[in-house]
Amino acid sequence: MVEPRKNSTRTNARSKSNLDNIVSLLIPPSLILLLTITIYDLFFSINLITRVFVNIFDAYIIIIFAIDLHFRFKEEANWQTWFRKYWLDIIATIPLNFLFIDVRGLALSQGLRGVRVLRIAARSGRMLRLLRVATRLPRFLRLRNVATKEKGSKKLKHTHEETMKGILPFKAILLITVNSIMGTGIYFLTAAGAKNAGPASLISWAVLSIISLYIAMCFSELTAMFPKAGGVYEFAKQAYGRFWSFAIGWMTAIAGNITIAMLLLGALQYLIPNHSQYYILIAIVLIFAFNLVAYTGMQTGVFILVSFALVTLATVLGLIIPGLFKLDFANFDPFFVMPSFSILLTIFFIAETFFGWESAVFLSAETKNPKKVMPKALIWGTVIIAVLALLLSLVSMGVIPWQTYGSSTAPLADLAGAMFGSTGSLIFTILVFISIIGAVACWIVTAPRLLMSVAEDKLFFVQFAKVHPKYKSPYISIAFQVITLIVLVIIGSGNYETLLHMLVPIILAIYSAVLLAVVILRFKKPNINRSYKVPFGKVGPIFTVLFMLFLLFMFTKETHHAWEILKISIALVLFGIPAYFFIELFYEVEYITLRKSFLAKMRHYFHFLPKVLPAYRQILKITGPYNKNTVIVDSNSPTGIISHMIHRKKHDYKKHHIFCSSNEERIYLRYIIKKQKRSHKVDIHKIRPGNIPRSVTKANVFISHNDLGHVEDLASYLNKIEKILPTNAKYCFYITHHFLNVAPNSNVIEDKTKILSLFKKAGFKKLPSYKVSKYPFRKDIFIYGKM
Repeated sequence: MVEPRKNSTRTNARSKSNLDNIVSLLIPPSLILLLTITIYDLFFSINLITRVFVNIFDAYIIIIFAIDLHFRFKEEANWQTWFRKYWLDIIATIPLNFLFIDVRGLALSQGLRGVRVLRIAARSGRMLRLLRVATRLPRFLRLRNVATKEKGSKKLKHTHEETMKGILPFKAILLITVNSIMGTGIYFLTAAGAKNAGPASLISWAVLSIISLYIAMCFSELTAMFPKAGGVYEFAKQAYGRFWSFAIGWMTAIAGNITIAMLLLGALQYLIPNHSQYYILIAIVLIFAFNLVAYTGMQTGVFILVSFALVTLATVLGLIIPGLFKLDFANFDPFFVMPSFSILLTIFFIAETFFGWESAVFLSAETKNPKKVMPKALIWGTVIIAVLALLLSLVSMGVIPWQTYGSSTAPLADLAGAMFGSTGSLIFTILVFISIIGAVACWIVTAPRLLMSVAEDKLFFVQFAKVHPKYKSPYISIAFQVITLIVLVIIGSGNYETLLHMLVPIILAIYSAVLLAVVILRFKKPNINRSYKVPFGKVGPIFTVLFMLFLLFMFTKETHHAWEILKISIALVLFGIPAYFFIELFYEVEYITLRKSFLAKMRHYFHFLPKVLPAYRQILKITGPYNKNTVIVDSNSPTGIISHMIHRKKHDYKKHHIFCSSNEERIYLRYIIKKQKRSHKVDIHKIRPGNIPRSVTKANVFISHNDLGHVEDLASYLNKIEKILPTNAKYCFYITHHFLNVAPNSNVIEDKTKILSLFKKAGFKKLPSYKVSKYPFRKDIFIYGKM
């Protein structure tokens, strides 16, 4: 009777230990999800069903916290030590916010005063969810500390610096810079300036031009120091470190997507203002078209972007030059028609005209001699925009009275109509549309470079860092951008001004971070080579940041619904915090192991689906038949599918070697093979691609899955295989790739002459057969033969 009790106790202890491990794994992702929900709850209104879900999820958090505290209590000598160590966790486990779940009826009984009190109480209840995140944050950060340092110092092996070449000369990058910066601002915001400050908006344009030129100089210094595709993300990484560089990269990505949506909406408003029902369809077509240009690489993209830039300059100059001869100076009298502070406030509304330096610097890695060329392009591009904007504003109000011009929804079309009549208005409407679409193209082509750079540092999924072997473009990032932009256009095709007001605070935050990076790096890295140095680099950026903060304050004070719009911008930025922790957690060792084990199981079942099996049946047909003396090598077929098919078909063989690249896959393979109770000998080897274990000295059949696509030294790898294959041995190399997973060696593999010459060089006396099977978005290549 005693013995069973002991076994029961051991089993209970073991189950508790397993429960402790499960809870420890659940807490970090649960906290991340809780933080995301809390941010949404604080900034946006949610319906009753969603609130019920939030409260259920919060109850789940409390339960796992309580279980965790129970196990921590067992680890401590006494309850006093436990309390001192975990008092914040204990407070976070108290369900105070549930006191405020059913408050509506009570609010009615208490009148207006009760409503106000309970509204504050309910909001305080939501804030308590933040406490649950905050109390676990120090422990979570300690968990992340070692891995963060390791990942912070290591980049992916294949970075864009190794694959992207400098092909853009000064003239091309200058024109692209002008087109990137110009955007819609110069076409819409000259009217916004007239509306908010009248003729005195010319002073706003002059002040903004000076400030913008200084910001361009700051960008120039940083780009000269770090001419990489990450742009502002790279600057932040050097100045602030891992988290803040992610935060700035996150904000830049948001700003880029909002900018593209705003540009598309602005262009379509200009061209077809009365047909908004077609906006989404046309926008999606344009998104696909320009992302296709981005996919095919900068060789194609630079020609299109430069062409758009030339059209843009021709459009603006086509209005400025004739307009200078038609000025009516009576339109500027009186000059000051509004309070003086409106001149400063107008700077905020027209600031978007000069936004776009971050887009231009994404091309640094593809620019010839970027340390010298990029600063020149940024500064001269800003000067050109400043002169054009000031002259266009002067001409616009000189030809059309500022009251009329300020109320225009298509300012340049109206200006062209006043100067050239209805035909001129139509022509310039089309030209403005083309010019704005050119700015869209610039952003779409350049923006994926940011995501690629972030992914290289493992602050986003590493697949997004892949560069196409043929086109040298970040094709995974481009595909993701297509999806993101289509979703944004569908759900966010709203008012142009709303998008603009959402964008400006985010951009000001990004530019403030860039400006402060100049100051920080002057002290942090004083000896680094600076081919260009901004004047007053230690104090000038600080005053510029203070001025931008003043503009933001004026915006919130003087603009109707400013706080509501600003709240959306702040929420979008804050969502970056849980996103950061999710990415860090994604690359934590325990979660990588868990994920790989799960994927190994899923791949095992997926590769037995009817649509997948034919390729492997063909491989067995090519390499068969087998007999009792056959030694088979199965290199990296998904979860050993070749081995499983041979077993199921009851083929005879002497020995089977299975190569796999992950420990989780090896563990799962051992489990499956043991379960199958095989009578033949099976050896499982965990190896790096391109290696052959020393224990494998002979193979009558060699089957490879995708190895040729990823091995670094193809000739050496083929030579190793040739040495273990005796006369009459059979082999089959199966390579498959699709749009989202192009093998790094695809250029060689898809060239029949090149790959066959490598086989000959490796010692294969009989050249193999080469067969290609094409499917929608996928290509299978079989290279097979007999020794």
